Formats: sequence, structure tokens, C-alpha cells
Amino acid sequence: MLKEFALEPEAIATWASFKDFIDKFGVSKGRVIAAFPRKWRQAVLRAAQAKARDVECARIEEKLRRLEGLVLFDRGRPSGDGALPWLDRALLEHGRLPFDGIIVPTRQNPHPVVLTTEEVDDDPPLFHATGQKHIQRTADEIVGCVALLVSCAHTIKLVDPHFRANEPRWRRPLLRLLKLLRDQGRTGVSIEVHRADNALPTNIRSYFESTIPGILPPDVGLSVFLHAEKNMHNRFILTDRGGASFQTGLDDNVEGKSSDEDMVVLLEPHTFDYEWGVYSGQSAFLTYPAPAIQP
Repeated sequence: MLKEFALEPEAIATWASFKDFIDKFGVSKGRVIAAFPRKWRQAVLRAAQAKARDVECARIEEKLRRLEGLVLFDRGRPSGDGALPWLDRALLEHGRLPFDGIIVPTRQNPHPVVLTTEEVDDDPPLFHATGQKHIQRTADEIVGCVALLVSCAHTIKLVDPHFRANEPRWRRPLLRLLKLLRDQGRTGVSIEVHRADNALPTNIRSYFESTIPGILPPDVGLSVFLHAEKNMHNRFILTDRGGASFQTGLDDNVEGKSSDEDMVVLLEPHTFDYEWGVYSGQSAFLTYPAPAIQP
């Protein structure tokens, strides 16, 4: 659902090319730019200094600063051999961890994942993306919608008023999310579950106590937050890199007791900021691992 592209810095080295091209990217548009090489932003500025006027360079620099984290995603990709041409390095990295596409200013050699900036204007299938999608309500598809966000996130908020980790339909997507973090070697990640206070505290505690300690990977924390049920209607997976709304829920439908499909929408920046604020600043009801008791 969310595509990651490698973009050659030379492709947006003038203000005219930059302003026309950069607006094609953003979480809500289904496309983000890979931080490749790691100092991609600095590489764009160096290219601009060689091609653009000082005032244009300043505009590019300011725009890049505001887009950091919204359009540019750092997944810790290695920069490769700096002595090689950028495209050669990108193709080598694509062989290690595939991009959804590689974009260059001019055609250099044919390759199925390489597009030029001119070809992008025609919205070819490789570049086509959408900010919303109908999915099957399986753990793989629920988590797959936000997998790219999760790969860069330090905080992940699961918002569902009925979330119960001890029930298989919620536990399976949670396990899939934890597997994704574990497979990517992520540490220091904080998961927050935001649910309604529509049960006795002892019952809510039982929804998590029997499950979370046994499945939580090392160096990943999970906290549970309670909210008034009347204020909770929408379901979200929010991360500090963007988020998505789920129209039905964060539970799968393996047992076939609910709808088979859901519609997922990647959030626009202003909508995301609002929802992130709604689910921030509260005190946790439960925290795992439990804080150590001081002697």
C-alpha cells in the first residue's frame, strides 16, 4: 500500500524540478523517498549548489527540512560504495532490500524497476500508488498496510476500543506486528494499546496479563491506555512516521464472524497530527515489562 522509492539526488537539483516532483510523495499519497544514501538530503543540497541559484538552494533546503520524516524515510539502509555511480549503488541495494522503484533524471540502462522523472509524469504502473485500499481482514494484510511505517517507527499506537490481547482475533495481528519488529532487529520500540474503559479494571487487566509477558520481544515495550468509550469510535494504527485508519477494527476475521474486508486509509498530515495528539499525554493503565520495584 505504501511504496518506497530511491530517488537520485540529481533528479531534483533545481527548484523547478524539486517543487514539481516532491509533491508527488507523502504517506497519504502512498509514496515515500528512501534515505539512500544515508545522507540523501545533503546529497540533494550539494547537487542543487552546482545547478541552482543561491535563492533556489535556500528554498530547497527549507522545504527538505520541513519534509524530513514526512516524505524521507530512513530505514538504516547502507550507503554502499561511494566510488560507484549512484544508480549502480541503488541497484545493489535493491538486490539486498528491494525498493518499489528507482527514479533517475535520464535513462542510463534498461532495468524493470528504474524510471526516469519524465516517465513518472505519465503515472506508470510502477509509480502508481494510492492512499486507500480495501484489504482482507487477515493479520498479514492488516499489518502489511503499515509495515513500512513500522520499519522506521519508535512509537506505535494501536487504537481500537475493543482490543483484547488474549483473544485470538486481536492477538494474531499483534503477533504479526511483533514478528515484523523482531525480523528487522528493531529495539527500543514502544507499542501503545489504546482501548475503551468499558469493562472492570480487573477484567481489562486480564485481557493483557495472560498474554503480553509471554510474547513481547526483548527491548520492546507495551503499554495500555484507557479512554472513555463515548470518545472512541475510529480505529487506527499510528506511528511517529504516519498512520492509517481502519474502518472495521484491528482484529482479523479468521473465524468468519465478522466482515471479510476492511477499508484502510493512509492519513493526511493534519489529520494524523490531530489523532496523534488525541492519543498522547495520558498515564498508562498497564506497562510491560513491569517497572522494577525499587528496594
